Amino acid sequence: MNFTNLHGLPQALVDAVMNDSYVGGGDISVTRLIDTPQRRVLERKHKNVIVEDVIERMFSMWGQVAHGILERSDKEAIVEERLYMEVNGWKLSGQLDRLLTANESIEDWKTLSVFKKDSDTWEKQLNIYRLLAHKNGYKVNQLKVNAIYRDWRRFEAKRGGDYPPIPFAVIDIPVWTLEETEEYVATRVAMHQAADRGEVTLCTDEERWATPTTYALMKEGGKRATKVAPTKEELGDPAKGFFIEERLGGYRRCEEFCSVAPFCKQFNGERTLEKQE
Repeated sequence: MNFTNLHGLPQALVDAVMNDSYVGGGDISVTRLIDTPQRRVLERKHKNVIVEDVIERMFSMWGQVAHGILERSDKEAIVEERLYMEVNGWKLSGQLDRLLTANESIEDWKTLSVFKKDSDTWEKQLNIYRLLAHKNGYKVNQLKVNAIYRDWRRFEAKRGGDYPPIPFAVIDIPVWTLEETEEYVATRVAMHQAADRGEVTLCTDEERWATPTTYALMKEGGKRATKVAPTKEELGDPAKGFFIEERLGGYRRCEEFCSVAPFCKQFNGERTLEKQE
């Protein structure tokens, strides 16, 4: 991995990002397991030429700060412990933020935006942590995400609605059966093992954060749409003083948040087709 500092951040901050002390374990981690196999293979293949700006690691670094604080929390919890299990010849590992044996629960701490909703990924991650705990002799029946909202605003909170009243929330995560989790883990390991043999599964629309193209009915001089539809036909012919704006869809993760996008045949093949059209 090669880092740039396009925004001229202080060197101390740059050094902190570049000197990340995180060390994984085993053949694959939980976060890698639930991510797309294609991304993992490309990251390994191009690790010496991938370029990323340090600003992209800022929020990840703040999350590590929060985890460091956890290490000085109560002594009854098992904090930041990495657990292992064997799956089809591979060693799967996962580092749990907090495991409370007294109430049989796992707590995962996340520093995130108020508007970030990634409950599907959290559900997969924490249920695999529960399976790892079970394989290592711990009983777990509750899964929770402790969310710290880094961009919370008091002004927005006063408006009410769905906005969090404070910059913190405890989110209960649905608990799968252990059998369901084992089946999911075995399927994902098989996919990653196949990718290592060259049988790479393409990333799904969900994994790529796909958004569809939509059409907005706009008033001339206005900034907000009066109506949004998936097709122009649904909006009909705009009345005088109105027009239809096309809002192109895309793959937000590929376009903005994937460091291996320049090396991805799936993504670049689609862009070539778009240019030809």
